[in-house]
Amino acid sequence: MVAKKREYGYIERDKINKGGMLMKIILYIVLAAIVIGGISGGLHLWKVAKKNAQEMAPFAELKPQSLDKNKKILVIYYSLTGHTQDIAERIKAQTNADLYAIKLKQALPTSFMAYYQIWKQYKDKRFPEVKGTMPDINEYDLVILGSPVWMYTVSTPMQSFLKGADFKKKPLAIYSTQGSNPGSFFTDMKKAIKNANVISEIEFNNLPKKYDEALNIKINQWLAQTIAKVK
Repeated sequence: MVAKKREYGYIERDKINKGGMLMKIILYIVLAAIVIGGISGGLHLWKVAKKNAQEMAPFAELKPQSLDKNKKILVIYYSLTGHTQDIAERIKAQTNADLYAIKLKQALPTSFMAYYQIWKQYKDKRFPEVKGTMPDINEYDLVILGSPVWMYTVSTPMQSFLKGADFKKKPLAIYSTQGSNPGSFFTDMKKAIKNANVISEIEFNNLPKKYDEALNIKINQWLAQTIAKVK
């Protein structure tokens, strides 16, 4: 009887030891994944910062060009976090363009929950309803469309807006805002625009404030080239 109790005790301790070892292994795997993810994320941010510095450096050496203020320009944009709106306002500051912000009937949250809602919209192909009336584009010489890049493509609010818009071969320019990679944004955007006449496109990474002046010059150079194409 005593021998059986001892044997049972050994078996139980062995189970506990094995269970403890398994938990340690799982813990080490989780910690290793966190460390690897942190290193990978840090490396990506370093590469993006280096790329931004290389791209913006030439603009810091340039002076702004004078722009043709006789052209009437409309900027239509959607912005969730403010980056796309910032570019729109910089365009307005240089050209006196009119701005039209796309608004949703039910606004997206700016919290982490927005990522889930956006993912579900793409998955279900059910885009949010927009509100408001698009300005009469016949009054303008050039229309500029701006949107953030979500999941490497056009944001769902902009896609929803484009379904109800006809640009009637009006000269269009397109810009994107993103962390680092526009993906298939420009290809998808052109496909979504009815009666498109896209004459210019440009991408803008979300940059820290130290690049403000260089960013203004980049916008200025792009606008000068784009406006020159408008007859």
